[in-house]
Amino acid sequence: MRKTGLEDFGDPRCEEALRVLVDSCNSESDLNLFGHFAAGRHLTDLLCTRLRLRSFWHQTPEVQEQEIREPLFITGMPRSGTTFLHDLFAQDPGNRVPRTWEVMFPYPPPTREEMDSDPRISKTEGRLRWLRWTCPEIAKAHPVGACLPQECIAITSYSLRSDEFLEMFHIPFYEKWLRRQDMGPVYRFHRRFLNHLQWRCAGARWVLKAPDHVHSLRELVQEYPDARIVFMHRDPVKVVGSVASLTAMLRGAFCRGADPHVLGAEEARILADKAVKMIEFHDSHRQLSDRFIDIRYLDLVRDPLGTMKKIYGSFGFVFSSEAEARMRGFVASFRSKRRPRHTYRLSDFGLDPHHEDARFASYRDQFSIEREPL
Repeated sequence: MRKTGLEDFGDPRCEEALRVLVDSCNSESDLNLFGHFAAGRHLTDLLCTRLRLRSFWHQTPEVQEQEIREPLFITGMPRSGTTFLHDLFAQDPGNRVPRTWEVMFPYPPPTREEMDSDPRISKTEGRLRWLRWTCPEIAKAHPVGACLPQECIAITSYSLRSDEFLEMFHIPFYEKWLRRQDMGPVYRFHRRFLNHLQWRCAGARWVLKAPDHVHSLRELVQEYPDARIVFMHRDPVKVVGSVASLTAMLRGAFCRGADPHVLGAEEARILADKAVKMIEFHDSHRQLSDRFIDIRYLDLVRDPLGTMKKIYGSFGFVFSSEAEARMRGFVASFRSKRRPRHTYRLSDFGLDPHHEDARFASYRDQFSIEREPL
């Protein structure tokens, strides 16, 4: 408030969220020196940006007078091809995806003319260089770039109720608190944020992504009643090791040495919770079955273009020749590039593949998930 001269956060629950998050970080996460600096700066930036956005929306009410029609959300299992699928959708000129730079620095609203030349792009790359420097292994596991499509957890972080913080810090008290919260206000802010981004740079359809939407599907469909949802599924035994490894990398940049066995048990529990929530959503929303589709990771890997045609056809979207050509070029380029391998072992995290396989039996049966070699 001192930095911006503004006071209206638009939601009194932000203060409670901030208090719980900071207390949990201070008491549980064992932050290193860089972690203390990064957490403080990140939270300050989020709060300042939220204040500036609220002020701008109050002064410019026409920003919120637009419509968001039939947004498409990609969610489901983490490490299941959601990023690759998001990138494929981004190749269609009719689709609008949030880019990393405009989510990190959304004020003032981006313009179509400067979408690829805005000075905030280089500013974002400067921030990302810090991440690559502190966590050089991250590029092996997950692409990072200012102009790449960004996940929705970076948008919900402006409400201080987001799984983004769980990826960065070991904060079990905050996690328990977060799971008890009504996420309706968070998704209302999410919609206002999209209105802000599209005001001077609209597309025919928003395509959004976050595996962690699984935790708030009820609030998501309440806020976006015409949403289309793509659920990505993958062998959970393969997923749990990958997500544990990625989380270890991220937290290692901000926290002192954590017990990998504790991390492995934590990620297995979270993944099992997501599996249950997906099953429950499908069972309780059969009347919306024409609005969501289940896609398996191996099907996407084996036939990316066929998978995209299946999704477009399921939702009645037009799959233009231009979109197909651009997607085909993206796939060819993706396959031609040599990438460092993201390697890990389940045993590094105290995980037994047979035990984990049994834990996810109902999920595997419900969605006909094929086992992958470890």
